Amino acid sequence: MNVKISRGDEVEVITGNDKGRRGTVHSVIRKKNKDGSYDPNRVYVLVAGANLVVKHQKPTGRVRTQTGRIEKEAPIHISNVALVGTAGATRVGNRIEGEDRVRFDRKTGDPLPRPDNS
Repeated sequence: MNVKISRGDEVEVITGNDKGRRGTVHSVIRKKNKDGSYDPNRVYVLVAGANLVVKHQKPTGRVRTQTGRIEKEAPIHISNVALVGTAGATRVGNRIEGEDRVRFDRKTGDPLPRPDNS
């Protein structure tokens, strides 16, 4: 399965407690099956400022790490986010133009550039 959302994209959460919240994708997490192949149904994204959970962190060893209650982003299934295009949240398509594969906005048909840091 082709993952149409990549790191650095601006996305909007479309379901759940953070519905309507927009943020940048920190990372895309693809889970593997027992045989080592990637499972197309287990793809998650970390979105900045969305799906915040509280982690209780104990002090470990002599290293000074942040301890206590820490808020951090939890993964969101990729089906629960939509890429933000020129006309708001949209679905993403791929088409071939010449020799290149180009992402495009399914609402308007405009090409969507890939983020610089992916």
